[in-house]
Amino acid sequence: MPVLLAPRYWGAHLLALVLVGTASLLGYWQYAAWQEDRAAEAADLTSAEPEPLADVLGPDDAFPGEHVGRPVEVSGTWVPEGTVFVSGREHEGEVGYWAITPLAVGDADAPALPIVRGWVADPSDAPPPPTGTVDLVALLQPTQGTNEVDEDRNDDVLPQVRTADLIQHVDQDLYGAYAVAREPIGGLEPATLDQLPDAGTFTALRNLLYAIEWWIFGAFAAFIWWRWARDTAVAKTAAEDAVEDAAENAVEHPVPSKP
Repeated sequence: MPVLLAPRYWGAHLLALVLVGTASLLGYWQYAAWQEDRAAEAADLTSAEPEPLADVLGPDDAFPGEHVGRPVEVSGTWVPEGTVFVSGREHEGEVGYWAITPLAVGDADAPALPIVRGWVADPSDAPPPPTGTVDLVALLQPTQGTNEVDEDRNDDVLPQVRTADLIQHVDQDLYGAYAVAREPIGGLEPATLDQLPDAGTFTALRNLLYAIEWWIFGAFAAFIWWRWARDTAVAKTAAEDAVEDAAENAVEHPVPSKP
């Protein structure tokens, strides 16, 4: 519609562009704030003060979903013969293995909590599993259940951290969870958590609502501009048609001149 490109309409176009652009940016800003606040709440649990394992999870308890990533204090005896390596784990862009050794919580024959000691590029490069007793802080994680098949049950490499697979390598009960050592053990690289705690449903909800509100405002401004542009173009076209009709009518029916 060339009529809308006339200089006298540039101000209206610029105003519409500024309103829509500003509303879009403000909406994105609020949306980003919503995401950041939720991520921060999820990460906060991992940096919380550690609690004794017994206060959070018992050996026969189902995993408490509200404690994903919770730091716990664990004291016990290593079960080195139960050490396994879980494949497909990344560290700084490189795929390698988690080194996991069960820790009998209490006596050597007590139920054990699998501990991710750290990451290694190749199991052959891993240091020997620890022995003896230890006190450590680790981050709780629920065991995985992807149903990925362990193709070779005779080796110490597993495709996932699943209790049904881990228990094949020890002679005692296991907790219904595992934990990632906050500090890597035995010279290994740090392991990254598989799961972080979920943010609450209403966390930063106000930011999300503000984002939606700004986007609605931007859409409304765009709609008003479109209606104005359409009506202006239609009115201009109608006026031009009226002028053309009047001119044609004057040619076909000239007004007689007075004598």
